[in-house]
Amino acid sequence: MLHVYRPVLEVLMQRGVQDPHTFLRPSQWDDLPHPSTIEGVAEATPFLLGAIRAGTRITIYGDYDCDGALSSAILEATLVRLGALVDVYLPHRDEGYGLSESAVHRFSRAGAKVLIAIDNGINAAGPVLLAQRLGMTVLVVDHHQIETRAGAQAVWSDQFCAAGLAYMLSSSLLEQSNLPGEAQRAFLASLSRLAAIASIADCVPLVGATRTLTRLGLTELSRTTHAGLRKLMELGGIMPARVPSAEEVAFRIGPRLNAAGRVGHPMEVLHMLKARSPDEQSRLAIALDRLNLLRRQLEKEALEELTGMVDARGQSALVVYAAHWRKGLAGILASRAREQFGVPTFVLVHDPRTGMAVGSGRSVEGISLIEALRSCKAILHRYGGHQQAAGVTVAVEALPAFRNALIQYMAEHPASLKAAHVPSVDLELREATQRFCQQLRAMEPFGIGNPVPVFRVHDASIHPRTEKFVTLRQGSHELKARSGGLGASQELGTAYVALNGSSATLLQFIPK
Repeated sequence: MLHVYRPVLEVLMQRGVQDPHTFLRPSQWDDLPHPSTIEGVAEATPFLLGAIRAGTRITIYGDYDCDGALSSAILEATLVRLGALVDVYLPHRDEGYGLSESAVHRFSRAGAKVLIAIDNGINAAGPVLLAQRLGMTVLVVDHHQIETRAGAQAVWSDQFCAAGLAYMLSSSLLEQSNLPGEAQRAFLASLSRLAAIASIADCVPLVGATRTLTRLGLTELSRTTHAGLRKLMELGGIMPARVPSAEEVAFRIGPRLNAAGRVGHPMEVLHMLKARSPDEQSRLAIALDRLNLLRRQLEKEALEELTGMVDARGQSALVVYAAHWRKGLAGILASRAREQFGVPTFVLVHDPRTGMAVGSGRSVEGISLIEALRSCKAILHRYGGHQQAAGVTVAVEALPAFRNALIQYMAEHPASLKAAHVPSVDLELREATQRFCQQLRAMEPFGIGNPVPVFRVHDASIHPRTEKFVTLRQGSHELKARSGGLGASQELGTAYVALNGSSATLLQFIPK
């Protein structure tokens, strides 16, 4: 049986992992739950197979972010493989989030008889009712928290992102099709790559079945022959034939896919994935990279402005509004501000369609944004999302009231703030062997619900190596770490280091 190193074992015990050996071993396809365990899959499968056999035209309505685009791509690929007549529509961000009545009318005029809303729709009661009155059958595939549930057949779970749900629904559809078993397995393996990327990019907890699917998908991503995905990894500096880490996906692949919805059009992601020739796939991947460069420049300018606007001292939450920022930057700016100031943050911009403030929020570990928004719902025009990421629409004049209500919620929920603390365990640097680091890497993917472990190193010293890196020493043993802003030499103290097996970051140093 595998020997689990004491510090790794302590981390797993703190996280409630009862079987460390199973947790650390490579995931198997049989580890995934059967699709029928997910709400609505057992009913949706025969319905969709019947629609395919009848030659019914199906329209998929997705979302403009990475999860929305990739979940739409998974479901479209599956339905097309099974012989369906499928159209996909991903809205431009300026059209607003979620299924709208104008979109429903457009699909009706185009002859759609089955409408699948994916990564949205669970709360779109009005548009869903309109679609039904216009003769469409609606299926919702969504993971967002339910506020006012639409009266439609639904595949729903908050344990997966939308792409994860699309993968599980696809698995059920293929299981009941006449596609040969080996072809099914190969096809599902290719879809798992997209589900893994979306799971990491969409801030869903990387635990349970989502962790399993993400681990499997990352392995398949390392083997992909799709020229566009290979080009995205190359542009992100990810070594070929190596399983990428969650950090690499989050910061090198996800942003390039999300850039289409932020400063371009989300259909560009689908075009890249569906392009027939390797040359075309690579060319469109490079186009996504250029959009990401534009996004980074615009984000840099806006973040500098945001930092100058905010006084975060003593604040438990932030609400920032700037009418002139691009709508597509709200989410990434909220994420950057959350990282910088360490508190839940909403960034809002002006919506010229409604005259209201619209934007996104990002939370810290242990604080549920959707619960916070429910406490403010009397002030908000519209809201939705999940624990770590959410969207809001609110009248500009109501922004001060929204900010105060959010701060009041934080004051009334100190337990949530306490839950955000990341526990740490003691580490002797002599224990940081190659096998120890391999076990840390086996804890991947790291992210929401499974953060990078933080270790305490006693009787340590730090010494600058470069502008970005330091050497951490404990006796005769040493460790190279990102400086985390702590670049000055320090003799003897306690270091707090985030360590994922591939890299280390010095978070804090407390001298004796």
